[in-house]
Amino acid sequence: MKKVFSAAFFMIFILSLSGLSLGQTVYTGLIFDAQSLTFTPSGSVKILDEDGREVYGSAYVAKDWADKHGIVSYAKSLDQAKANERVAGNPLVIKAVRVTGPNNKDLVISNDDARRVRDLAKNLNFLDAAKVVIIVP
Repeated sequence: MKKVFSAAFFMIFILSLSGLSLGQTVYTGLIFDAQSLTFTPSGSVKILDEDGREVYGSAYVAKDWADKHGIVSYAKSLDQAKANERVAGNPLVIKAVRVTGPNNKDLVISNDDARRVRDLAKNLNFLDAAKVVIIVP
C-alpha cells in the first residue's frame, strides 16, 4: 500500500512540474474550422485573436520544420482533418469567427479560444511542430 501511495504521489508531483493537471486533456494538434468563411489558403497564414494579436503563424514554427512541411495542412471536411497524421489522435477543434488580412488569408478566432490555445501551448508542442490543420470551404 505504501508503494502505491508513493507512486501516485510521485506521478502527481511530476504532472505538477510539467504544468499539466490530472484533469487536463492532452491534445495532439489543432484544427481550425474555416469552411463557412471566404478564406483563401496560403503558405503564410496567421491565426489571430479578436484583438488582432497573433495566436499562430510562421513565427511559432521551427524554421527547418516549416521549410520541409509548411506551417499548416488543409482539409475539406472535419473527418478528413481528423484523419490527417499531422493532428491524428485527439485534436482540438476551433471554429474561426471571420477572415482578415490581404486576400482573406488570415483567420480570427474568439479571444476565449485564443486564450485556450495559448494556455495549452505552454505545455504541449503542437504549435512549434506545426500540428495544425485548417478546414477550407
